[in-house]
Amino acid sequence: MITLLLVIYTLIAGWLSYYLLTHQSRPFLFFDPNKAPTIKHVARYGGGLMLLVTIACCFVTIFVQATMLIAIVLASGSLIMMAIALILVSFMQIS
Repeated sequence: MITLLLVIYTLIAGWLSYYLLTHQSRPFLFFDPNKAPTIKHVARYGGGLMLLVTIACCFVTIFVQATMLIAIVLASGSLIMMAIALILVSFMQIS
């Protein structure tokens, strides 16, 4: 059961990394990277970090399957996404 959940988490993390990496230079949600270059950096580094989490999750799911590594990968992915969300919220401008 944990393997199935890790596969689902890996797909979600991979999709998020793809989304962030492909939206470095075009507007997404409420954010426009052309107006604030920091948003571009957040998308680049956040997408890259989530890509690392995706690769680590694949490695842990396929080869290792150690409970401690699973917890580390899940916690790091959650903390990275929380940090990205908090940084992006500071750039929200709702009119």
